[in-house]
Amino acid sequence: MIIKNSIKFLLYLLAFGTALPFLLGFANDLHPLLDSFSHFRVHLLFILLPTLLLLAFFHEKRNTFVFLGLVALGSLYLYFVTEPFHANSIDKNKTHTLKHVQFNLNFRNQHMEEFKDYLKETKPDVVTLQEVTPSHMKSLEELQYKSYALNFSKNYPYVSREKGVYPYQVYCPFQAVGGVAILSKHPINEEKSVCLEGKGLLWSQILVEKQPINIVSIHTYWPYPYRQPEQIATIQEIFKHITPPTLIAGDFNAAAWSHSVKEIEKASKTKVVEGMRWSIILAKQFSIIPNFKLAIDHVLLSKEFQVEKIFVEKSLGSDHFPIVSKIKY
Repeated sequence: MIIKNSIKFLLYLLAFGTALPFLLGFANDLHPLLDSFSHFRVHLLFILLPTLLLLAFFHEKRNTFVFLGLVALGSLYLYFVTEPFHANSIDKNKTHTLKHVQFNLNFRNQHMEEFKDYLKETKPDVVTLQEVTPSHMKSLEELQYKSYALNFSKNYPYVSREKGVYPYQVYCPFQAVGGVAILSKHPINEEKSVCLEGKGLLWSQILVEKQPINIVSIHTYWPYPYRQPEQIATIQEIFKHITPPTLIAGDFNAAAWSHSVKEIEKASKTKVVEGMRWSIILAKQFSIIPNFKLAIDHVLLSKEFQVEKIFVEKSLGSDHFPIVSKIKY
């Protein structure tokens, strides 16, 4: 009996310790700490549900059904929150395609040749990057022009270097781990390109067949105890000057349902692309927690766009995975 009561007490302790932050995470509008809790809803449920299931067998039949009911409700929520992306039928009037890659390079990434080969092979139209160091940027600049290839023209200048895969590149410094960047196959409107230096946001308007599309690369701090709320409040102002169509992508250090992402959605008149995408594996940073993943890299789109396909790509030397999307407009 003593052993049974001790196990029961420990199970209650574990259930309470996971249920409390899980429930508080739904009040994430109230405080950044609660927003941080909300990022771990799925992980907390993976602990809470089997704990409640075990507790069900330590009670009378009447109470057992209460615990089983809670397990059923939690499992249903877990099913819906972890659902992958499901494409809707694309409107017939959306005949143009934009292929986009979102990738936090990781400032320690030493596999730039592999990443550049990937870009040459897959040829996305536009790439949004975070944690781009000066050495990364120097390496990526090699994609601006083809080696030893020249263009000859009747107009002045008569000779110019032939453009490479990504002739249009913009970089914006952020913090010690590196800045944010945008690579584009299409021309960039320099009058509509703004770097919020030290704030983790770069906005560039690209011209696809003379049609303007606003691209935003973003990297935010962790909510608590870091300065994400103050950062969000500062960068929100830029969206007053950005008119759709808009694509925002980056490492938000926040779940799709977080208060921070919702604030960006509201300010920019965009919506995060639905579906669970595990975009970072923390085992590469903290080996004591293998297979621990988070879904903190997102793509947000204005209503002019529809997503035909979005998926997490293979590892390219970072703790984050690239997110590839095929967008119709």
